[in-house]
Amino acid sequence: MPLIPRSYLTALILAGLCIPPTLQAADPPRGTALPEVIPDDAMPPKKLPELSEVMSIAREYFTNRKGYESGDLLTSNDVKPLFRELQQAGWKVKAEKAILSRMHTNSDFLASQLSTPKGVKFMRKIAKMPGGYDRLDHLLKMPYGKRRIKEFIDSPGGYTMIEYMTTTKGGKNLGKYLSQTKTGKGFNQPTDMIYTQTELLQVIQETYQAENNPKGRRK
Repeated sequence: MPLIPRSYLTALILAGLCIPPTLQAADPPRGTALPEVIPDDAMPPKKLPELSEVMSIAREYFTNRKGYESGDLLTSNDVKPLFRELQQAGWKVKAEKAILSRMHTNSDFLASQLSTPKGVKFMRKIAKMPGGYDRLDHLLKMPYGKRRIKEFIDSPGGYTMIEYMTTTKGGKNLGKYLSQTKTGKGFNQPTDMIYTQTELLQVIQETYQAENNPKGRRK
């Protein structure tokens, strides 16, 4: 399968972000019923679980997900049931809403595009790249960014565009240039979003320690 020559990538990206599209990609709705928060008075008081138990519950939750691979983009719809499991185990996560707000929803453009057959293949390529998801989020804010991302997904070698941005000196220089534009600020920098299982587990561990061990003492 031929790949896009790196010598053309910078010009292609810059041109693509500046040329107006004839058709703007729409955000297809994907309504998914989510579990409700369990009222405190509907559950008998339980002893706070150990951190090791919390992490075990979280890891097992992902192990049992059909069709899921580590590194796949997670949405708030994907992980909200996990918080119900943690609540049933005895830990009601106070920061749940704040954590979920840092994740895409199923109906978001990026999540919906990466859930298509071509999108899944593209996703599992860029998931291995440092800051791959972050670059896509930065691109979303650029003029015609949605169209460019859709083109990357539809093209057999489209993932090499993100590879170029994240792993080459030319790509980093391109990011510095885009950072000077109105919508490209911090293009090479990570966003505050949570994308993967690894990132979410880290946040859950830090949140547990913050909510239950203010001094950082682990149980």
